[in-house]
Amino acid sequence: MEELCHVCGKPLDEQNSSQCRLCGRRFHIAWSVDADVENCGHVWFDRRSCGMAFACKLCVEENPELAALIVETQ
Repeated sequence: MEELCHVCGKPLDEQNSSQCRLCGRRFHIAWSVDADVENCGHVWFDRRSCGMAFACKLCVEENPELAALIVETQ
C-alpha cells in the first residue's frame, strides 16, 4: 500500500519526504532546490538536540513557538 503525506494526503516518494519530530508522521519536503514537490513541513532548529529537525505544517500550526526557530530554506 502506498504511503500518503499526512498533511496533503498525496502519495509520498522515497526521496522528498521526512518524518515529523513531533507527531512522527511522514510528510513532503524537498531535499533539493529543483525537486518538484510542495513542502508540507519545515526545517527547524531543535534546541534540545542542538541540531536540525523536521516538523509538519500541522504541528507547527499547533506549536506557534516553533515559528521563530524555522530555518528558511529558499
